[in-house]
Amino acid sequence: MRILFLNPSYGKGFCKTARWFARSRAREQRHPDYLCTAIAVLEKDGHVCKFIDGAAGNISMEDTRKVIKGFLPEAVIINATTPSIYSDLDYAKMCKEETGGRVFALMVGPHVSAEPDDTLNKGRAFLDAVARREYDYTLKEFADSGSLTDLKGISYLKDGQVIHNPDRPFIEDLDGLPFPAWHHIDPGDYYSPAKRKPFLTVITGRGCENRCSFCLMPQVMYGRSYRARSTENVLDELESNIRLFPSLKEVMFEDDTFTLRKYHERLEKICRGMIDKKIRISWACNARPDMLDAMLLRLMKKSGCRMMCVGFESGDDGVLTAIRKGISTDTMKKFAGLSRQAGISVHGCFVIGAPGETKASIKNTVRFAASLPIDTLQFSGLCPYPGTEFYAWCRDNDYIVAKDWHEWVDPGGEQRTIVDLPGLSCEDMNRAIDRSLYSFYLRPSYIFSQLIRTRSIYDIEARLKGLYNFIKS
Repeated sequence: MRILFLNPSYGKGFCKTARWFARSRAREQRHPDYLCTAIAVLEKDGHVCKFIDGAAGNISMEDTRKVIKGFLPEAVIINATTPSIYSDLDYAKMCKEETGGRVFALMVGPHVSAEPDDTLNKGRAFLDAVARREYDYTLKEFADSGSLTDLKGISYLKDGQVIHNPDRPFIEDLDGLPFPAWHHIDPGDYYSPAKRKPFLTVITGRGCENRCSFCLMPQVMYGRSYRARSTENVLDELESNIRLFPSLKEVMFEDDTFTLRKYHERLEKICRGMIDKKIRISWACNARPDMLDAMLLRLMKKSGCRMMCVGFESGDDGVLTAIRKGISTDTMKKFAGLSRQAGISVHGCFVIGAPGETKASIKNTVRFAASLPIDTLQFSGLCPYPGTEFYAWCRDNDYIVAKDWHEWVDPGGEQRTIVDLPGLSCEDMNRAIDRSLYSFYLRPSYIFSQLIRTRSIYDIEARLKGLYNFIKS
C-alpha cells in the first residue's frame, strides 16, 4: 500500500512564535519520532511511505496538494492535535478532494484518541477512521488487510454510526520495533531554543508511572506504566543516528521522564554504555526534580548530558499536592543544587492555573523559581487537554471558557489560556505569566550568573536566541 503521513502545517504563528519558549508547557507538541517509528514498521513490511512534516518545514496545504498528485497515496495518516483539529480535518478533506475520494483518510494522535466520536462526527463527510492510542501495529494491520472489522484500536463510521473496536494492548516488546525512519526528515528543520541544532529525539521507553493529573501522553496515548527498551537497543539506535546524520550536535531523550527513580540502574547502564562505546554526543532529557543521586548525575554529565528539561510545575506545596506531582519543594531545591554541582543545565517548566491556584500561590512559585540555581525556565497556563483528569475537573466545574476547539487559539493562531478559575481569570494568568518571566530573566544576579556560566559558542548562541525570544514575547 502507498501511504502518505502528514504532520500538517499549523498555519501562520501557531506554535512557531517566540512565545514557544515561554509557554510551550501548555502546548501539545508534534514530534516526528512516533510517526517515523510507525513509518518504519510499515516500510519493514513492504509498504511504500512518504512523510510530509508541514509543521517543521512550513509546508503549505497547496504544496501538500502537489505532493499528493505526484505520490498518489492509497491511504493518508494525519497526526492531529486539539488546538489544530479543524485545520487537520481540512487536510483530510483536501486529501479526499485531490484523489477523487479514493484515498482512505485516517487520523492518529492524542486528540482523536480522547475524542474519537467528536472527531469522526465533525469529519463524517471525508474522514474514514481514527486509530486510538499506540498505533504502530494498528496501521500495519490495516495496511496489510485493508479491513477495519476486526482491527483493534480503531474507531470508524458505519451506516452513520461511530463504531469503536476494542482497545489494542500496549506493545510490551519495544525492542521489536524498528528504529524511526529518519531518512524521511531533515534534522535541520527542527528548532528548540533549549537544544543544540541539529538534534534528534530518541524515545527509550513509552508511558510514565507518575500520576500527574494534567500530563497528556501517559493518560491518553501510552499508559501509566513505563515500558523500557533494552540498553543495547538504545545504544544501537544512538550509533545508527550518528551514522545517518554525522553533523548531529545533540540527541534529546524524549521519554516523558527519562530519570524515573525505579529505573536508575538502567539509566546508569545507558550512560556507561555511551562512555564505553565512545558515543561522543551532547544529550538532553526530560527529568523529574526528584533525582537526588549525585553520583549518577555526575555520570550523566560525563557521558554527555548537557541539559535536563524539568517539570517543577509549582513552588507551592499545596498546588503540587493538588496536581498529584508527588514531590515537595524541599526535594526540588536539593535536586536543582545537585544538578548545578554536577554541571548539568536545568530548564525549569512551571505552570499557572492548577487546581487550587491563587494569586498568593503564584507569588510563591515566582519566588521559588528565583531561588533555584537553574539556567532557563518557562511559565505557561496549564492546559486541560481532553482525556486528562485535569480536563475532566475543569469541564465538570465549568471552568473552560472555550466552548469549541476553534477557541483554543487566538486570531493570530497562537494557543491561548482557556481556563477561568475562581478568583483567577484567563487575563490574570496571562499577566502573571508575563510578570513571572520578566521577574526571573531581568534579575541582575541571573544575568551575571549566565555570563560566567557560558562555556562554548553553543551556549552563547542559545542564550542570544533565548534573549531574542524573550524580548519578542
